[in-house]
Amino acid sequence: MGVLYDYFRAATDDEAADVFDWPAGPTCPPPGVEPKDSAELTNIDPYVMMGTLEALLTGSRYEDITARPRHSAPLRFSEDGGQGVLTVTDEFTSALAAATDDRIRAVAQPWSETQEFWGHADPADLAELLHDLRDLAVRATRHRHHLYCWMSL
Repeated sequence: MGVLYDYFRAATDDEAADVFDWPAGPTCPPPGVEPKDSAELTNIDPYVMMGTLEALLTGSRYEDITARPRHSAPLRFSEDGGQGVLTVTDEFTSALAAATDDRIRAVAQPWSETQEFWGHADPADLAELLHDLRDLAVRATRHRHHLYCWMSL
């Protein structure tokens, strides 16, 4: 099955960190609470794979991207490391929000060829996931929210 990664938007770090206590991530809130606007990207980690994607989208160096304080920074994590909520940088959110359909298709090919996909990624499938993530980034930007990642083993 792999690791579950759900990317979601929230107004603040505190609001995002609250998702840690939800039964199964941003789409499964406790009773009386609205689910978070999210995109499921199973097995697409926020550190390496999204850092590589950002480098492809922006032309920035991977090392510079991963050195940012909010690049995949943990907000809350279980003691065993099996579940957590991490930040996504505003720079990445902005780059995603600005990406055209053509740009998404263009970066999906080289992204699919990175070693993290072990040669098993279909660029068309990745482009579809990226469209969902881009649309989430657009909504986050429109609402002046930030993106976050909920992960669970």
